Amino acid sequence: MNIGFRRKQQDERVTNLQNKVYRELYMFVTIVAVLSLIIKTINDDRNIWTELIILIGGGVYYLIRVSSLGIFSDEVEMHDRSSKIKLNKKNFIVSLVVGIGFSLTLAIRNSQRYADSAGEEISFFLMIFFTCMAIYIPVMLGIIVVPYKLAKNKSDRVNDAQLDDDEDVR
Repeated sequence: MNIGFRRKQQDERVTNLQNKVYRELYMFVTIVAVLSLIIKTINDDRNIWTELIILIGGGVYYLIRVSSLGIFSDEVEMHDRSSKIKLNKKNFIVSLVVGIGFSLTLAIRNSQRYADSAGEEISFFLMIFFTCMAIYIPVMLGIIVVPYKLAKNKSDRVNDAQLDDDEDVR
């Protein structure tokens, strides 16, 4: 006898459409949070924590969930099959580009703001640019590459455990 909660029968087509709507909703919330962050930054508003929590928290939650379910390894494998550049290499390149771009932005802005002459402006630019690159490239590698490696290792372990369980049943 099956007394208690029964699982509702769900149509696969309806479930897939609901997942599509949830994905679109997540993209909409992300775009609104990014726009709000940009507007607040332009208006020099210091209260941007809500937007940062939405943007960073959503990504961290997704990474934790897919790695704990063992899906992340499959996503990486599917990406590597269809793309010319492997995801690990792509993350490394993105880290370098973002670190260099952030360093360039800071160097240009601060050398124009604080230099009195053209020679001083060039020396400020070079000093700030190389100092920022020495700081922000390792930081960006830590933010982008290290979570990728941790999630991949966790997902691989979950997949191995699931394969071991399947072999024990046979």
